[in-house]
Amino acid sequence: MQRDEIIRVSRQLSGDNVCAELLALSIVEFSRTRETRLALDIVDSRGVLRDTGRGMRLTPDRGDTLSHAKRALTGHYPCISSNSAVDSVLHDLIWGDRGSLGPSLANLACSSYRFTSMRDREIWSQRYLCGQPTGPATMQGYTKETGTQIEFETVSSINQVKVKLRVQTLCERVHGLFISLRQV
Repeated sequence: MQRDEIIRVSRQLSGDNVCAELLALSIVEFSRTRETRLALDIVDSRGVLRDTGRGMRLTPDRGDTLSHAKRALTGHYPCISSNSAVDSVLHDLIWGDRGSLGPSLANLACSSYRFTSMRDREIWSQRYLCGQPTGPATMQGYTKETGTQIEFETVSSINQVKVKLRVQTLCERVHGLFISLRQV
């Protein structure tokens, strides 16, 4: 899929669909690291999604010019679960026939997006506006925790009722999944 197609799809996403796309990414991480915990806070058109997964590298790997996170947040980078049953649920409830387009879809759909990763004892963060980085990733400090945090603002309001129903359905259909949802 070309970037133009991802941009076209991103412009069609409602605020609650952006939440769903972001949840799908954290659920993919849950499928790989079952002890991963997810928390979503939403108010109006803003939200914060946190997971306790492995985190994603925001600095380039040796011999590469782009970090794994920047490549995923700006290009076509489908995220597939390690469990076919989880993939089936995500296709049914979120992705549909188009499948996973990856993190760039939600990033492009948001007017503001901050991706923070805790990995290898370091905290790194990078901000995006309308899918474009505002500067390089910056180190924020040190931690013993791992995971990611995404602070986002959608173009339209987030339908909290739809998000709550989708969270309940995801938790019912994905064995062992729990998502802490706080609506303000």
